[in-house]
Amino acid sequence: MTDGTGLPLSFCLSGGQTHESRYAETLLNRVGIIRKSGHLKSRPKAVLADKGHSSNSLRIYLKIKRIKAVIPFKSNEKASQDGRRPLDTRLYKKRNVVERCFAILKENRRIATRSEKTARNYLSMLKPGAFRLFLKRLLS
Repeated sequence: MTDGTGLPLSFCLSGGQTHESRYAETLLNRVGIIRKSGHLKSRPKAVLADKGHSSNSLRIYLKIKRIKAVIPFKSNEKASQDGRRPLDTRLYKKRNVVERCFAILKENRRIATRSEKTARNYLSMLKPGAFRLFLKRLLS
């Protein structure tokens, strides 16, 4: 999960056989950003995702948390056929920020090739990569 500028906020490792949408709630619960006032902001304004993350359970979770879901409906979903809940296309265009973050992280060869045997070791390679992104942003 990244913020609107492409900086990683949280990681969650899963098995290769499970879809990443199952961990969306876990990632959202891990995020916390300190505001200028010093208070912790734990609720983003919107969640942007592709059609693969379109599920009724995720939409209900986001609605309960008062988070805007910018997720297109799958073509076989009922809501896509009757025209309910139009997609905010202006906001959806910013979804590529997450993909660019992954591309930058994969500049580290050990992350891209997944040569680490254990999840702990792989995560220990992701964290310095994310730290490098933060330093690059601070120093530029």
